[in-house]
Amino acid sequence: MLIKHLDDLIKLAKLKPDKRIVIAYAQEENTILAAQEAFKIGLTKATLVGDANKIKNICKKHNIDVKDSQIVHEPNELDAGRKAVSLIREGKGDIIMKGLISSRNYLKCILDKNNGLMKPNAILAHVTIFEVPTYHKLLIISDAAFIPLPTIDQKIAITKYLVETAHNIGIKKPKVAILSFTEMPNPKVDSSIDAAVISKMGDRGQIKNVFIDGPLGLDVAIDPKSVEIKGLKSDVAGDADCLVFPQLESANIFYKTLTKLVRAEAASFVTGTTVPAMLSSRGDSIKTKLYSIAVGCIMVNSKEQ
Repeated sequence: MLIKHLDDLIKLAKLKPDKRIVIAYAQEENTILAAQEAFKIGLTKATLVGDANKIKNICKKHNIDVKDSQIVHEPNELDAGRKAVSLIREGKGDIIMKGLISSRNYLKCILDKNNGLMKPNAILAHVTIFEVPTYHKLLIISDAAFIPLPTIDQKIAITKYLVETAHNIGIKKPKVAILSFTEMPNPKVDSSIDAAVISKMGDRGQIKNVFIDGPLGLDVAIDPKSVEIKGLKSDVAGDADCLVFPQLESANIFYKTLTKLVRAEAASFVTGTTVPAMLSSRGDSIKTKLYSIAVGCIMVNSKEQ
């Protein structure tokens, strides 16, 4: 199916077999409501790990049948995170999601060398799928959360994560823009050279089923008029599906600009893990958390590396 809106991700996720989501320190109202909505529409069943009394009180407040979910009582925040990870490792869940637990503790549990959820030799990256009111299709970006100054090897991994995400939501040959401050390679600017190398990897099929171009400025990556004015010839420019940012600051500022000024809707997750790991903010809306759950359902058991 053609995916043009985040609501389409929910439709696509419904076509997948039912999954189980394990929520770490689950006594957060919008997270429970999103999990309940996901249950009602047939996306997931939920295991809620946290303070059972607080979870039951939230369910009672919203007339949610506690029998719809499995509740695992663990009132300590860090222990709840560890228990959620343990359930995933035991095969008792397909997706892990952050509840009221802090991002620091959530990631501490995921990154644990002996009992965490990292793939061997993988890097942790944050991927967001945006629906932007002023853009003509979904826009997938990385990395806005973890890697301050990614090396070229890390940028290659991030590029592959974006391509994998795009393929999983039905974009057969995504257009990936590797960003710098300009579209002209400059040997004095590392981001420019990294972008040119990754672009050439795409040309030579080292990253498959994708169009990659870079370096590209943000304007020519997403704005056809800028491409026309500059006379740029590119399979990606003006129509990018995916954006790879040169460093965390630029990606994070772009992320917050879209969410706070443009009012873009978003679905975010962590990749590099053995299962999809949802990292929505504790302040995110029910709809945003539901979109993230839908993406998790789609990304489960991805065959791409």
